[in-house]
Amino acid sequence: MVTNNNVTLEMIRHNFMKDQLPESFGIEIVQVSDNSVTGELVVDERHLRPGKIMNGGVSLVLIETLGSVSSCLYIDLKKQNTFGIQVNANHIGVARPGDKLTAKSSSVHIGRTTQIWDVTITNQLGKLISSGRITMLVTDVPKAV
Repeated sequence: MVTNNNVTLEMIRHNFMKDQLPESFGIEIVQVSDNSVTGELVVDERHLRPGKIMNGGVSLVLIETLGSVSSCLYIDLKKQNTFGIQVNANHIGVARPGDKLTAKSSSVHIGRTTQIWDVTITNQLGKLISSGRITMLVTDVPKAV
């Protein structure tokens, strides 16, 4: 499967992040390669649960975001779209306010109708915070009537 060479960091930032959920969470995509996307997030008050630790749902948003952006590396954006159909995570460590998290995707399976991406989330010390997997469904964009 050949990657979509038209996907650039600037295109992702403008079309997938700006004025959307990832931007409101403070997620920034910082690197795109042939089979991986890297994003960052600094944990702040909006990400916390009682006890002043990061809510595990933030990890799921990171996993969904990185998987969704990564899936675009392998589709024709004019003819296809992708949707997360299953996402899971194991929360290994705790993140606290001020922690800088790095999420990195890696492809597991790139098929014609499905893609599977693993996403690891580490803190600024390299400690694993969460590990997850997302399955993406590849669909055709409906034709205009």
